[in-house]
Amino acid sequence: MERPSTTMTQCRVCLAESLVPVLDYGRVALADGFLDGDSPIQDEPTFPLILCLCEACGHLQVNEVVSPELLFRNYIYLTGVSDAVLEHAQVLYQSVVEALGGATGRLPLQVIEAASNDGTVLSVFQRNGCRVLGVDPARNIAKIANERGIETLAEFFNKETARAVSARMPHADVFIARNVLAHVADLHGFVAGIGMVMAADGVGVIEVPHALTMYDQLQYDQVFHEHLGYYTVEVLQTLFGMHGLKVIRVEEIPIHGGSIRVYLAKKSSARQVEASVQRVVGEERKRGLGKVETWLEFAERVNRQKTKLLQELKALKADGKRIAAYGASGKGQAMLQFCGIDGRLLDYVVDKSQWKQGKLTPGTRIPVYSTERLLSDKPDVLLLSAWNFADEIRRQQHDYVVQGGRMLHPLPMPHYLS
Repeated sequence: MERPSTTMTQCRVCLAESLVPVLDYGRVALADGFLDGDSPIQDEPTFPLILCLCEACGHLQVNEVVSPELLFRNYIYLTGVSDAVLEHAQVLYQSVVEALGGATGRLPLQVIEAASNDGTVLSVFQRNGCRVLGVDPARNIAKIANERGIETLAEFFNKETARAVSARMPHADVFIARNVLAHVADLHGFVAGIGMVMAADGVGVIEVPHALTMYDQLQYDQVFHEHLGYYTVEVLQTLFGMHGLKVIRVEEIPIHGGSIRVYLAKKSSARQVEASVQRVVGEERKRGLGKVETWLEFAERVNRQKTKLLQELKALKADGKRIAAYGASGKGQAMLQFCGIDGRLLDYVVDKSQWKQGKLTPGTRIPVYSTERLLSDKPDVLLLSAWNFADEIRRQQHDYVVQGGRMLHPLPMPHYLS
C-alpha cells in the first residue's frame, strides 16, 4: 500500500541534499480536504508542512510530498468557476500566437495542455481553430471536459503518458502547463515529457506563481501540500536545461496574485532567448531569492501578519461584528489553518463552487455556503481569503458593499478595501 506522504531530504530540482527549513506551518489538513457537514468528523488526516530552501540551486519548496493519488484523482477545483480565468485564457491565446510569430498561417495549431481541468483554457484555442488535447488526472473533471467536447485523457502527465499523448497528437506546436508545475511530484518525469511531445520548432508555455511576488506581497498562503515548489526564472532555467529545453521569453502576468509566463523551446531550436529572461533573472538575484536569510526574513514578516490579522478579527468579534470569508480556495484554507482562524472568529465561508457548498473547511471546520448568503445574511465584514480574485469579488458583490459590507484584504498586511 502506498504511503500517504513522504518527507524529502533531496531538492526536487537539482537533487542536492541541501534543504534548509525557513518556515514551519505545523501539521495541517489538506487544503482541498473538505469535510461532509452532515456526518461525524473523526480522525481528519493532517500532515507536516515545512517550507525549505535549497542552498545549492535556490529552489523554494516544501519537504512533505503527499501521494498525488490522494490529492488529485478526485478534485474539486473547476477552472470555469472564475470569470478571470476565462478572460486570462483569451489573453493567453493571443500571447501564444504572438510568440509563434503570428501563427495564423500555421493553423490549425496542435495544442496540448497538462492539468487541463475542465477544458476552459483549451476551449478558447479550439474556438480559434486549433486542434486540442487535454491531460488531467482528476477523472471526475476530465469527464466534464470530454462532455464539453474537449478531448481529455484522465492521466498524470509524465514520460509514460507522453508516449500515449504523442500517439494521439504527434509534434505539438504548443504545450501548455498553467499553474501545475508546483503540483507535480514526478517533476523530472513531467519536464522530460514536455520535450517528447513538442515539435522541433514548437514552444512550451509554463505559468507559475512568481517567487518574487510571493516574497514582496507576503503570499505565504501559496504554501500548502498541493504546492510542492515555488519558482524563480533562474530555477526554471536550471530545471528545463537538465532536459534539453531553454527559457526564451518571460512575461509577468497578474493571474493568481502575480505569476510568470515562461516560454520554452528545444535547445536545438533556432528560437532566440529574449532580453526579458535576463531582466527578470537579474531582479531575482538583486532581491536575494536564492539565499536562506531572505526567506527567514520573509518568515518573520509572516508571523507579524498573522498577529495583526488575529488582532483585527478578535477586535471585530469583541465589538459584536459578524464575519464571513469569501473563497474556499486552497490559499484561503492555508491561511485559515496557519493563523488558527476557526468558527470562533468566522461565522461561515462562501464560495461559488457547488462542490464545496454544504461542506466544512479542512482543519478549521467552518461551514461553506453559496455566495448568495451574503445579501440575505449581510455579515459586517468579509475576509477575502481568495484575495487573488479581489477585483472580481468586488464586482460580483457590489450590492453587498453598497449595503454597508466591508471587505478585509489580508495581505501583505490586513487592510480594508475602499
